[in-house]
Amino acid sequence: SNGINAEYGDLRNKMTTAVYNPYNGFGPYPGSEIGKFDHEFLKGRFAQRVGERIPKFEKTLNKPFLLGDKPCYVDFLLYEILDQLKSFLPEKFEGSSNVLAYLKRFEELPNLKDWFQSDKYKEGNYINAPMAAWHGKK
Repeated sequence: SNGINAEYGDLRNKMTTAVYNPYNGFGPYPGSEIGKFDHEFLKGRFAQRVGERIPKFEKTLNKPFLLGDKPCYVDFLLYEILDQLKSFLPEKFEGSSNVLAYLKRFEELPNLKDWFQSDKYKEGNYINAPMAAWHGKK
């Protein structure tokens, strides 16, 4: 599970880099007058990284959850990042039947199923803040 923890951190950090403009001013910090943020370029680089990682998850997710039949805390981290990535780069999940089945199993967990089917969930929440180039509002 340490490897999954590291993958989570790596993918989340790279996603943040691809969607937040570091040259915008936030709060008391001034924006840059010379920097240029290229979301599509950064998204493309990130998509390449995700394309390398999804096949690894496809091989790893060959049982109901990471450590067996019941989810552990790392499954919650993994579900979160995979769900976000699937929203951001759905084409990278095509043909990844183990990954898609894992996401579905997680969504079918008795204590979570009602949440995923609720109006509040379906209204959507932001994955990233509204000022991001991609905020992920569903």
